Amino acid sequence: MKKKFVAIIFIFFLIVGCGISKKKITKADFQQAENYYFKAYAILNNTTNNALSKALVTEGLEYINSAISIDNTKSEYHRVKGSLFLHQKEYKNAFTSFERSLALNPNNSLAHMGIGIAYELTGEFKLAEKSYLKALQDQTISISVNFNLGLLYNKWGKLPKSIEQYDKVVASAPNLKSAYLNRGKVKLSLKKYEEAIKDFNKAISLVPNDKVSINNLGLALFYLKRYEEAIVNFKKALSINLGNSFDENFDTDAYAYNNMANSYFALGKLNHACFYWKEAVDFGYVYKDVWKEEYNIEDPVKLIQKHCN
Repeated sequence: MKKKFVAIIFIFFLIVGCGISKKKITKADFQQAENYYFKAYAILNNTTNNALSKALVTEGLEYINSAISIDNTKSEYHRVKGSLFLHQKEYKNAFTSFERSLALNPNNSLAHMGIGIAYELTGEFKLAEKSYLKALQDQTISISVNFNLGLLYNKWGKLPKSIEQYDKVVASAPNLKSAYLNRGKVKLSLKKYEEAIKDFNKAISLVPNDKVSINNLGLALFYLKRYEEAIVNFKKALSINLGNSFDENFDTDAYAYNNMANSYFALGKLNHACFYWKEAVDFGYVYKDVWKEEYNIEDPVKLIQKHCN
């Protein structure tokens, strides 16, 4: 019954140059460094939902290291390097690069946001909040920062504050699907099911084949005991094939199968429930004991043993 949550790292384009290199940089050197930087930035920017491949990260690092080897005084070069390390989950290297970026330019708001993301991903929520709030001083990236604050507060268990941040995002970016999806997920956690349904429907209206939004809509309907409607949405989510590009969707099918099984079980259709519990397990569904209290669901393996032949 796990609710999928899109964790998006927004990276906006900002070129910040500061300082003077200890060695003289010729015009040709400057242009070469910028070319390497733009190639690295293009790789960093050509990603969705934190799904940058290892090969692309390696290529991007090669470009940005080439730029830094020519001119190591550009704050933005080190910021991009740190962001690439984030995609590789090399947090120690990411911190080093972001700290170097901020040493060169303490006002680099994207570096503040980047190091905030690194703190968040390593569980340092207070430091993450502090860094995000520094980044928020730059209103040109406020949508990105508010979005990431929404993610942070959700992880931190500060759900009303998370919703406040997503409210700000949708006010500024009313067509941003992920903001409605994430806000709906938080409302689902707060058992505000009707409000969650509105957000999921809005997300689907913006991106009709969004697998996670459709699955979560089914989940909200399930909690309202609208089981037949829930099943329709779980089946629709399962019919959408996204391939292997987006890592946040890798286990959506397993949970959709389990959600559908529980819906059939609630309707008294045991044969269907058994079939889909088995499908969920085969797809890699892994149950956690805390879900019993949090979501009021049981381990499908035990349910199969108890109810199925």
